[in-house]
Amino acid sequence: MPKAKNLDQDEQLFRLRHTSEHVLTMAMEKIYGSDNKSNPNIIKAMGPAIADGFYFDFDLSDSAREQGLRITEKDFPKIEKEMKKLIQQSLLMERVEVSIKVARQVFADNIYKQELLDGLENAEDFELSESISNGSSPIKHQVLEKKPSQVTFYLTGRSEQIEADKKLLASLEMMAAGAKTSVKLASFVDLCKGPHVSKISEIKAFKLLSVAGAYWRGSEKNKMLTRIYGTAFASQAELDDYLSKKQMAEERNHRKIGKEMELFAIIPEIGQGLPVWLPNGYAMRRVLEDYMMKMERRFGYVHILTPHLNRKELFEKSGHLGFYDESMYPPLTYEETDNSGKVIGSDEVYYPKPMNCPAGMMVYRLKSHSYRDLPIKMGEFGTVYRREKSGELHGLQRVRGFTQNDAHIFCTPEQLKDQFREVMKMLDIFYEDMGFDNYHFRLSLSDPDKEKFQACGKRSDWEKAENILREILDEAGVEYVEAKGEAAFYGPKLDVQAVNVFGKEDSISTIQVDFNLPERFDLSYVDENGERQRPFVIHRALVGSFERFFSFLIEHHGGDFPTWLAPVQVKVLPIADRHNAYAREIFEQLLDQGVRVELDDRSERLQAKIRAAETARVPIMLIIGDQELEAKKVGVRVRGKARARVEELIKAKQLQIKMNHSGDLGQQSIDFLNQLLKK
Repeated sequence: MPKAKNLDQDEQLFRLRHTSEHVLTMAMEKIYGSDNKSNPNIIKAMGPAIADGFYFDFDLSDSAREQGLRITEKDFPKIEKEMKKLIQQSLLMERVEVSIKVARQVFADNIYKQELLDGLENAEDFELSESISNGSSPIKHQVLEKKPSQVTFYLTGRSEQIEADKKLLASLEMMAAGAKTSVKLASFVDLCKGPHVSKISEIKAFKLLSVAGAYWRGSEKNKMLTRIYGTAFASQAELDDYLSKKQMAEERNHRKIGKEMELFAIIPEIGQGLPVWLPNGYAMRRVLEDYMMKMERRFGYVHILTPHLNRKELFEKSGHLGFYDESMYPPLTYEETDNSGKVIGSDEVYYPKPMNCPAGMMVYRLKSHSYRDLPIKMGEFGTVYRREKSGELHGLQRVRGFTQNDAHIFCTPEQLKDQFREVMKMLDIFYEDMGFDNYHFRLSLSDPDKEKFQACGKRSDWEKAENILREILDEAGVEYVEAKGEAAFYGPKLDVQAVNVFGKEDSISTIQVDFNLPERFDLSYVDENGERQRPFVIHRALVGSFERFFSFLIEHHGGDFPTWLAPVQVKVLPIADRHNAYAREIFEQLLDQGVRVELDDRSERLQAKIRAAETARVPIMLIIGDQELEAKKVGVRVRGKARARVEELIKAKQLQIKMNHSGDLGQQSIDFLNQLLKK
C-alpha cells in the first residue's frame, strides 16, 4: 500500500506550481508583449495549479491573429529560457487586497478579468472547469474567493516596485468611486487567491509540457482559448522521474496499444464514445467476464440481464428523470397504429438506460422475501448509455456506452457488516489475481449539516453504514482517506484507487450504500416477527466498467499481458512447409483444450514469423523444425527471450499462472499446455 502523503510537502509543491504559472504568464507577456500600436498580443485569462502541474489560459488579440501569431510547442524553449531569467532575478511575490473598483481599473483592458470581477461583485463563487484528457470527470477548481467587498492580488517584482504599486493602489482607493481610469503597475499583477512562495527563485525545476485548446470557464458556449500545460517540482531529480514516467505513460497509452494490437476501435460511423471490441480485445474481455462470473457464483451471487431500453415510468420512479436527465439520452417514443393508420392505445416512451439499478430493484420486487432469503446477491453485466460531452470522450476511459460489472446486495441491517467484509475479501482476491498491488481506499462520507444528506435514509442508518465501512477498513489495516461531505446524497461510498506502474491513478472498484432506491421502490422483506422491513441495498462493482478497467489494464501491462489473459496465448511457428502437418496437429490439440492459439504456416522465414509474433505481443511461440518433428516435441520461445529449456521456463513461472483463490483464469488450458511442453 502507498504511504500517506506529507501534507506539508503537498502544500509546498502546490505553491511552487501556482507560482510557476505566474512566472509563465510573465514570460509570455515579456516575449510577446504588445503590437506596434501598444495593443496587447496576449490577453491573460486564468491559470491555476492542478494535480500534477499547472496551466495558463490566454487569448490572442485580433491584431496578433491577423499578423499570424500562433503559440506551439516549438516556442517552449524560448519561453522556458525567459522563465529561467525571471527566476534568477529572485523577484518577490506579495499578496494585497483591493476593492473591486480598483481591480477594475488595473484590468481595464482585460475582458476576462472584468467577467470575473462581475461575478465577484455579485457574490458569485467562481469555479474553473478543467476537462482533463485522461477520461475522468472534469475537475472543478475554486480559484477565487467569494469576497464581494475586496479581491486578492498578487504582485511580483522587485521590492521597490511592489512598494510603489502598493502606494499607488492605496491612493486609488481614496479616489472617487466612479473613476474609470486605466492603471499601469510597475510589477506584474494578477487576480488570484494564492497561495504562492515568497520568492520565485524557490522554483528549482520546471518544464512546459503541451499546448491545447480550452473553452473559457470550461463551457462550450464560450470562446476557445489557448492553454499551456506545465509542471514543477522541488528538485530536478523529481522532475526527471516525472518526465520519465510521463514518457512511459505515452508509450503505454491504451489508445496507441489498442490500435497496434487491434483490441478496440472507435468508428465514427458507429458513434463517438461507442467502442467496438475487435476480435483480440473481445477474447480478453470474455476471459475477464468468465473470471468474474465464476468468482461471483462462488460467493453466492446469481446473475440477471436486463434490457438496454427501459420505460419512462421506471426512471420517473427511480428519480433519474428528476436529477440525472441531463446525462440521459433523449427518449424514444413508440406509437402503434392499425392498418388504417389509426393510433392504437397510448404512446410508449423508452430511454436507453443510464444505470442498471432501477431494473435490478424491479427484479427484487417480483416476489416477496423473508429474512431467511437474505442476503440476495444479484449480479449483472449490464450495458448502459450516458450522454457525455464530445470534448470529454477519451478512448475506453470516458465513453458513452459501456458495460458495468454491477451487483446489488439486498440484506438485513444485521448482515450489513458481513456483506461489506465479504466484498472487501473479493476485492483482495480480484486485485491479487490481476497483479495490482498499489492501490488505496477513499471513504466518502456525509455531512449531517448539509441539506442534500437529509433527502433520504434515516440518520441512524447513515451512521451505521459509515461506521461499519470505517471499522472494516481499520480491521483490514489498510490506508484510507475520509472525505466528509463527498458521499452521494443517497449513501456513503468506498472507492478503490489503483495506481499503475508509471504512477497514474484510476478509480476501479466501488462499494456504495443506497438509501434512495429502496424507499422509491418500496422494497421490503418480512422479519422474524412477521413485520415488514426495509432492506439495506449495496451497489458493488469490482471491475467498474469493462471499458474503463481495460484502459487501466492495457496501460498497466503495456500490452504485455500475462499468458492467461493474452488475446493470443500461443503461436505455432513451423520453420518450413514440411513441418506444417505436425504443426497443425499441435495447433489442433491446443485449440481443442481451449488455448487461444494461432498457426502461422505462411511461406516466410522463421525470423519474420517471430518478429510478427513479438509485435503482436504473443507470450509463447512454439517452434517446429526437423529436430522437433523427429522427436515429436516442440521448441519454445517466450516473448522477449531466446529459445529456452521448457523446464526452466515453467520453474520461473513464465508459462503458468498461480491461482489459489477463485476462477480458473484459463488455468485448464495452461495446465494442458504445460503438460504438452513437459513432454
